[in-house]
Amino acid sequence: MANCVKCGASNLGMGRTDLVIVDETWYCSRCLKSTLGTVSCSKCGNQPFRSGEHFKTINGEVLCTDCMEKQGIMKKYDYVMSSVMSRPRAARTTQAPRGLAALGTMKDLLEQNLEPGEEVEVAVLGNTGEALACSSKHLFILKAGMASGSLTGRKCIKYRWNQITGAEIKAGALYGLIEIQGNGLPSHDARNISQVKQAENAVTFLIAKQGEFEDALSTIKQYI
Repeated sequence: MANCVKCGASNLGMGRTDLVIVDETWYCSRCLKSTLGTVSCSKCGNQPFRSGEHFKTINGEVLCTDCMEKQGIMKKYDYVMSSVMSRPRAARTTQAPRGLAALGTMKDLLEQNLEPGEEVEVAVLGNTGEALACSSKHLFILKAGMASGSLTGRKCIKYRWNQITGAEIKAGALYGLIEIQGNGLPSHDARNISQVKQAENAVTFLIAKQGEFEDALSTIKQYI
């Protein structure tokens, strides 16, 4: 149904993560705290992940969906659906790191596949269990969990630059993908993002992170 606007965690599937909407933007608990700090309803004191409510700033005051309904402002269902259907917005954060630090728990997977002395130039996280990185020698597609084909799986697909003929970002309404092109590599459709998640030549992402992937694409094209 939705992904955290920062880390891409999904509220669907076996590894689902609880999400909350704050001002039409979806967050997991960790990213909400690091991005907006403590959020609470100015009327009743409800807080995210404690009450089951979502939140919206109205006339300078943060209200939970329960208080919005009681005041006749908006029904909870309508607010949730409008947030699902609207184009995700970037969170109010500083620019994401582009090096190994950007990969979080997938950092060690990449490090295991680096050659001695090989340095990562760009690294970006996609949707849950997906990441992309590159050095002057290789481009890496990282997959973990269900994105790797099994709940506990992890794999790194490594391409030499002479194996790559192109790279492209394809964007849909809610999700996008970056596709690595080369001899025998398949093409993918951003409208069928669930079918792309396990692809070994693509990484999917929430559309709010498109800017990060466009920056990565600029670096990739320097080596093709």
